[in-house]
Amino acid sequence: MSDELSEAVVESVKYYLNRIEHILTKLDQDENAKRYLGVKLAPDMLDTGFNFAVAIKFAARTLCPPAKLDMPEIPEVQNCATLLAYVQEVRGVIASITAQQVRAPVSHIAGEGELHQSAEDYITKFALPNMIFHITMAYAGLRHAGFNIGKADFDGLHVY
Repeated sequence: MSDELSEAVVESVKYYLNRIEHILTKLDQDENAKRYLGVKLAPDMLDTGFNFAVAIKFAARTLCPPAKLDMPEIPEVQNCATLLAYVQEVRGVIASITAQQVRAPVSHIAGEGELHQSAEDYITKFALPNMIFHITMAYAGLRHAGFNIGKADFDGLHVY
């Protein structure tokens, strides 16, 4: 993977970790935050709080394995305080990762499948898409439950 692509990936992961923090900070101000975090879009899906936790973990999971670094574990309880603390923990772990470090091939489990991928394939076809997927599922859960959130909160770019 080129240094430019690697740098873009590292910065994208950090950017979307900041977007998660933004949404959780906004949610933390709402008296119904606990209820919103418990919302499931379907009975067999993860709830919104756990989707946030998984998205935060994928910030670490995107960068740490190809940099050969350990990742922090998801907190047992998912509320705004624990999730915001988890954002800070992951931010601290990934803060010093450089584009030059994310080069190692990664062997990992995806669901029940065992995968062996180059760093580029792992990051671009597995880890980063999964991070965005879980952010999207958390966002959708919040919207579905009636929380006042919009696309500008999700991407930090849109203005309405």
